[in-house]
Amino acid sequence: MVYIKNVSKAKNFSEIRKPNNLCFMEDGIQNSSFQEPADIKLSPAGLSFLASAAKWANFLAIVCFIFIGISAITMVSLIFGASALSLGADEYVTAGALSTFGVLYLLFLAFFCLPIYFLYNFGSKAKKAIENRDTIQLELCLDALKKHYKFIGIMVIITIAFNFMGLVIGVVLGVSDALAGV
Repeated sequence: MVYIKNVSKAKNFSEIRKPNNLCFMEDGIQNSSFQEPADIKLSPAGLSFLASAAKWANFLAIVCFIFIGISAITMVSLIFGASALSLGADEYVTAGALSTFGVLYLLFLAFFCLPIYFLYNFGSKAKKAIENRDTIQLELCLDALKKHYKFIGIMVIITIAFNFMGLVIGVVLGVSDALAGV
């Protein structure tokens, strides 16, 4: 019985992905309770589609990073500019509100960097996978794409929940206001 512990001695990628990186081989025949996955091969058209998606992903990520940077500079200017508005008592409230808005928007921008980072990783790793015909890079690029869409999906669910809560609160407040006016 031969034990393959070293990744470099594995015959294919599926042996590396097995638990504990151990494969049991007897007389050259693999005795494993794991089902061997079917090989997935991309046609030239599939590679072309992936290359095109990678280019667009990189373009969109870079444009988003640029706009996030511009927005961050604008918000920092708003935060420091709001303090210049504090000339009288009423302006303190306005300056505080603008500064608070600027800080919250900066936090939103920092939070929004994560899915854009995943999108950029997808594009760059897909490009490397195609150039080098590297299965591991392809897997990493698909993982980055999964993370991107998972993040966006969770954000959509949260947004729908907040919209639903706002609708319920609006209806309750509207009904209570209508009943109070009767």
